[in-house]
Amino acid sequence: MATGAARVGFLSLYTLLIGSDTFWKRAAEDIGRARSRLLVQAMTFEGDAAGQAVADAVRASRAADRRVLVDDYSRVVVSDHFVLSPHYLLNRAFRAEVRATRAMFSGLAASGVGVRVTNPIAGSLLRYGLRNHKKLIVADDVAYMGGFNFSDHNFAWHDLMLRIEAPGPADFLAADFEATWRGEAVLCEAAFDGLRLSALDGRTNAAGFATLFAAIEQAAEQISVISPYLSFPFVEALAAAARRGVDVELLTPRANNKPMVLFYLLDAARRAGFRVGLMAEMSHLKGMVIDRRLLVLGSTNFDFPSYHSMEELMALIEDPALVRAFEAEVLAPIRAGLLSTDYRPPRWQVLRSRTILRMGEKVVKYMGRAPRTVVDWSINPRDISGGS
Repeated sequence: MATGAARVGFLSLYTLLIGSDTFWKRAAEDIGRARSRLLVQAMTFEGDAAGQAVADAVRASRAADRRVLVDDYSRVVVSDHFVLSPHYLLNRAFRAEVRATRAMFSGLAASGVGVRVTNPIAGSLLRYGLRNHKKLIVADDVAYMGGFNFSDHNFAWHDLMLRIEAPGPADFLAADFEATWRGEAVLCEAAFDGLRLSALDGRTNAAGFATLFAAIEQAAEQISVISPYLSFPFVEALAAAARRGVDVELLTPRANNKPMVLFYLLDAARRAGFRVGLMAEMSHLKGMVIDRRLLVLGSTNFDFPSYHSMEELMALIEDPALVRAFEAEVLAPIRAGLLSTDYRPPRWQVLRSRTILRMGEKVVKYMGRAPRTVVDWSINPRDISGGS
């Protein structure tokens, strides 16, 4: 697939890497060249072909500092299924992937790679919403951020990563990795030439999203949003823009891996007056373009867990060339392939979804104030994800 590149100032270079093949080919090259530091972080990192390829590249790296942060989600959920789900307890292929995932991280640790686990659930389902949702690679002075997790099903979805080649942004993202590694992550923001980076800590995200909400408030003409999981309070902010006469376009997958969110979202978007385009296949890509001048990318889904409890990375970029590249290489192909159907979920599904999501918001809003923790992979290896 094509990539779009744009210079920012004199030192940094942005590249859009669309699709897992394009992303991983470039990332593997940067990982292979790294000599000082290789820092890798994901929420989902599984022992399947995609995950093993990333793990093998980390293990083979000649960087002096090799470390991996993986969220406890990967010890509790594999291939979008709970590890302790009764339906999968006797599924031999599923159990084999659970074992392979555990063995992959144990193998990394045994080969000298530092491996830590963020936010252990530790038997409390209330902590399930306290996820570290960041996706990050820092290889010397090159950084990757965006939506790709490291697993077969994530690599099969439509998504992208933003490659940033610049010491300043790479150092900022590495510092956030370091803080998370120590269990001391806090809200951090930094401005570079044409780029504003935010590292959100899950406890003070309202402050971290303030710049984005201000940009939505100031939109004058058009906002295009891509997200499979868009929800409150972002829907309300976009609805206020639509009432002012801003053309709000929502592009979201019909084949959503979370149908409940789709049912809520389609109803909410149409009530708010958004133009809705349905993509045929699952897309995990999250992005926003405001007035064709500001591009927003990162790990955030623009949803209530991101707002109240998830640790996230977000980039706000004002660069005309990169915005044009995003419009040409992401928005235009999506629009060209939209479904012609005007799908409307049954009313009972909408009401059920809205009720459950609002209840979920109350839980994550309450739990979002909880402290964040990190443990070595060697601690509690037989956690609630089971001992199979």
